[in-house]
Amino acid sequence: MKTLGVIALLLATSVSLTAQSRNLVKKNQIDSDVPYNGPRNFALPTACDEQGRLYVKLVDPNQAEMVGPIYRLSSNGGLEATFDTSGELMNRYAVRSDGGMAMVRLDGKTKVIDNFAPDGSRQSSLRLEDPSTAFFPDQMAVFRSGEVLLSGMQYRRGNTAWTAIYDPAGHLVKEFVLDGDEEVERPAVSRSAAVRGDDGFVYLMRAASPARVYVISSTGEVARQITVESPEGGTPDFGIRVFKNHMVIRFRLNCLSAGTGTHCDGTEYRVLDATTGKQLAIYQTDNAASGPIACYRPNPDRFQIFSMPTAGKLDRKSTRLNSSHLG
Repeated sequence: MKTLGVIALLLATSVSLTAQSRNLVKKNQIDSDVPYNGPRNFALPTACDEQGRLYVKLVDPNQAEMVGPIYRLSSNGGLEATFDTSGELMNRYAVRSDGGMAMVRLDGKTKVIDNFAPDGSRQSSLRLEDPSTAFFPDQMAVFRSGEVLLSGMQYRRGNTAWTAIYDPAGHLVKEFVLDGDEEVERPAVSRSAAVRGDDGFVYLMRAASPARVYVISSTGEVARQITVESPEGGTPDFGIRVFKNHMVIRFRLNCLSAGTGTHCDGTEYRVLDATTGKQLAIYQTDNAASGPIACYRPNPDRFQIFSMPTAGKLDRKSTRLNSSHLG
């Protein structure tokens, strides 16, 4: 049986693509003991918490809906918890600071938050106060203090993006339109992502070109807005990570749709100062290491990527023997 793998990538300082970008090379590959059924198995976005633990939802490719559990893996790929998300047909979830998880679902037009304990068991369900403007939740994040950010597209015509903050009891704290969201298109909103940084803010990335990142407090105030230029032929694609004042945005390069899948030439990661928006580094990978991003750590820059295993190449013994390390 094939299992989900995690590739650790590290900067190879001797490999330079241009004066501005450098190549990432594989350091090692870890077997996670989690079943993997092909590229359609991944549900995006994935997540990483402050402790470096990985979260990913794997769906049953034989099901029409987003049916499947969310797994929490240690930084070494060990399975720590399985969140039974059966009945949750959307992949809108957020990691809480305690290692638990929250998911949003719709009950008619009312949004419901389902909370899961750190061990994966269900804790409670919370009905949210209806906002003045109905919108579909595409992004979700939970602040350390328990407030929830939801963002997405309005149902009404006009397709304006909408954002709301709720307190831990489900009451509406604030609802608003972010600067620039009047023009953002629906596909860009659907590929956007929100994460809680280790500084306590939520970073909401709009997958437009250029990408826009809004740094938002638990009261709904925008502390700052950062613009990230897209590489030529590049599209922001779900991936954003923030850790120790470093922010990474993931771009897919030169993507073409073919049949039921999409072929891209590779992936580029742009590392920026999370306070000033200053670009710090650009890294690229080829398709061999272009799976969904798991975790990122700076100083030096290190990336973990969910790998796309092939038959017979991801059992424990061969993974350990074939791990390669940079000299």
